[in-house]
Amino acid sequence: MLITDLFSLEDFKESIPFTAIGARTCYSSGDLDYLLNDPRVVSREDRAKFLSKLGNYKHFSVFAHSFAYKDLSQLEDGLIDRYLEDEFKGLPKKKKAEIVAMKIASTKFKSHYNPEYPTVIGVSLRHYLEDMLQQSEEEYFKTFEKMAEYDIPVKPLGSRENTTLIGLIREYDGYGVFFIDNVSRTMTHQLVRHTALNYSQRSQRYVREDQNLLIIPPSVENSDFRLKNPDHLDAYLRLIGDYLRVIEGSDAKKELLEAVGSRIRSFIEDYTGKGELSLKDIYLLLDQLAEAVYDTSVYAGKVKREDARFILPHGRKTTIVVSGTLSWIKDFIKKRLDPHAQWEIQKVADQMKQLLLEQGIDV
Repeated sequence: MLITDLFSLEDFKESIPFTAIGARTCYSSGDLDYLLNDPRVVSREDRAKFLSKLGNYKHFSVFAHSFAYKDLSQLEDGLIDRYLEDEFKGLPKKKKAEIVAMKIASTKFKSHYNPEYPTVIGVSLRHYLEDMLQQSEEEYFKTFEKMAEYDIPVKPLGSRENTTLIGLIREYDGYGVFFIDNVSRTMTHQLVRHTALNYSQRSQRYVREDQNLLIIPPSVENSDFRLKNPDHLDAYLRLIGDYLRVIEGSDAKKELLEAVGSRIRSFIEDYTGKGELSLKDIYLLLDQLAEAVYDTSVYAGKVKREDARFILPHGRKTTIVVSGTLSWIKDFIKKRLDPHAQWEIQKVADQMKQLLLEQGIDV
């Protein structure tokens, strides 16, 4: 069944920029302000070229952030009949549209059907492009050229601490797109278990980890634990300093080595002579040591970042774009606002709830 017969690229034009934000989130260390000024997001020509490149790699997941609904009963009878067995073609038009909508829902991954609107189906730009590629590779690549015709600005609808609502469809079961920043990978490991939603997360394979340091849980931040052992601190600082010397002796680019050196020397200076260590200090020492081993692996050991990242803690900062129908987003919010959910994902769920309430969406 070809989605390209039932939908057009025009149906997705308002939300195409969200696919670019999702994709740039994967490959960039910048925050949302940076992305909203990135030509590959805001320039229609650069965006079309960037998305074409992703299309060439068959990187379909980012295109799920663009979504559209269609009432199939508004289409011509002949088009609906094309996807029906002969025995159903004599049925009333609305019944035929309902059958086709259910067919799509049962065969297209993460399409959306609700019996409340029996003739309506929701699909993503991902579905459209995958079907276009099956139909014609030439037309598939022309589709990306057509994207340059749409000059659609991205205007975030609201922000709450870590979370920004960057896109919202209100019709039928709706669709929301959220940009979530400065959260831990521990949190996103929990988040992605909600498999009905779509995700684009900052890559540790392509993005340097220099500034993505540890998220400290409140329980660690507020702990009364103190370690009064200068030998413990000296051992950590000595190890970190040893790795720095190895890194600086590598043949990596000068500007990269200067950035690593500046970070590590500043850290060592801050901690030298510290009388006692809080639990937070111990976490940061271990994180900085892991970072030093990571840098040593990349710059001196010539190990790819995708393998060097194995040493990094799960608590590292990350950024993720999340999208989905409002029904599934509300399901996530309800489950993660439960008091048994971990503090960080509870916090994000509450931020998402407040942003939707500000838009008049009942949660």
